[in-house]
Amino acid sequence: MADIYIDFAALERTKSNLGDVEDLLSGPCKGMADLPTEAAGHEALISKLRDFGGEWDYGIGKLGEFSGGAVDALKTIGDAFLELDKQLTDSFKPKEGSA
Repeated sequence: MADIYIDFAALERTKSNLGDVEDLLSGPCKGMADLPTEAAGHEALISKLRDFGGEWDYGIGKLGEFSGGAVDALKTIGDAFLELDKQLTDSFKPKEGSA
């Protein structure tokens, strides 16, 4: 029979990294969408950067939703493993009244 093992530290790191996806990516897109006119010196370039930032802002929001769902799933997996571990531990404890 195989041992059941989960690396909880890796699970927590992954949850944390996935939880940071939207914040990490949204900053640069918001910055492009909000560029002041004098930032690039050419109005057509500023317009394209603003359009790009606005379009990607939507996509990054979706990535944030999906990564949030993944964080929730990883939490459920971690909780299930902790409960399984508790049940396995309890199953090896001697029952009251047995010798």
